[in-house]
Amino acid sequence: MLVIGDDMRIFLSIARSFGRAGKIVEAFPYGPSPALKSRYVAKIHGAPIFETDQDGWRGALLALLREKDFDIVVPCSDPAIIFLDSQRHLLAHQRLAIPDRDAMDVFYDKQETHVLCDELNIPMAPWGRLGPADTAEGLAARHGLPLVFKPRRTFFADKDHSREVVEIAESEAEAQIILAANSEHERYIVEGFFVGDGVGVSVLAHEGKILQSFQHRRLREGRGGPSSFRISESVNPGLLAACAKIAGRLKHTGVCMFEFRHNQNTGQWILIETNARFWGSMALPLRLGLDYPDMLYNLMLHGIKPEEKSYKSGYRSRNFMLDGFYLLKRLRTVNESSAAAWLCEAADFTLQPIRWLMGTEHSDSFALHDLKPALWEFIQVIRKLMASSIPRTTNR
Repeated sequence: MLVIGDDMRIFLSIARSFGRAGKIVEAFPYGPSPALKSRYVAKIHGAPIFETDQDGWRGALLALLREKDFDIVVPCSDPAIIFLDSQRHLLAHQRLAIPDRDAMDVFYDKQETHVLCDELNIPMAPWGRLGPADTAEGLAARHGLPLVFKPRRTFFADKDHSREVVEIAESEAEAQIILAANSEHERYIVEGFFVGDGVGVSVLAHEGKILQSFQHRRLREGRGGPSSFRISESVNPGLLAACAKIAGRLKHTGVCMFEFRHNQNTGQWILIETNARFWGSMALPLRLGLDYPDMLYNLMLHGIKPEEKSYKSGYRSRNFMLDGFYLLKRLRTVNESSAAAWLCEAADFTLQPIRWLMGTEHSDSFALHDLKPALWEFIQVIRKLMASSIPRTTNR
């Protein structure tokens, strides 16, 4: 099988899942990464680094897929998924773990997701298409503050970076700066901000019917970024019903993680977006016995539909490096009133090894059966910190 990617979150979880099941994992990476040190990666296919040569990377991937047959091809992120979608006519012989052509337009365009949810009566944030005449004052009056500026896609094939960025404006002044810096308004939507916890409902579906579901709540996340720390919880029936409506309408076969915001005080919630691929927090359901990669493999190759499994609520997992980065970033804004809370969170962070031994928490990257990726990541971080602390000298 071929897994396209190299990150320490999605790619590493998939490689470990398939590898521990005895499957031969070949990797087609975007560039060098500690995740490629995993004992479960049997072969790494050489390719240009994606960030510096996107066309060369795509050409190398297409050449490989036309030359060699894989039992399944699993892309870990949007650039690969969007490219594979565009090359379906050349890759009919490959089994691609991506949504059907018609579903792609909804899953990978946030504007189309909004349109479908409006039709299905699924709550989302108030929104609108960003137009050339829109002003910060007008948008704030229409949607309130903060304002969320979202690219319609997380990746555009004609741009030279691998991920578009969601920006949040706390004031009209910040919104004006974002508008002034953006000349491609037609590629963006703007939303009002909904106060609540980030919640993910992850599913495996077959022809629109959900076969397995799992829910986690984010305990820490970057502002508009991925979660670094989360906890499993029982699936909210209302959220699951929303997922079932979308999966059913699109007749989706495959995995998908639906992102919600849920206000625990009011009980209200909205759908944020859909990710019809494996997700960054997948180490958590894997730890709890929900092996989504293996379930997808058996469904796509053998037509085996898994019986739905229950799982333990209240179990936590975190990405060690990302969570440490978020904590340090928050330290810059700590004041007298928030210092005690930050110190408690920092103490909680340092006690991770004890909870690993107690069986109440799990590390995304550290695993006794596969230590090299986490150790190499740690070494790289230390090297970067040491390099940044060395004073620069100039020739005179």
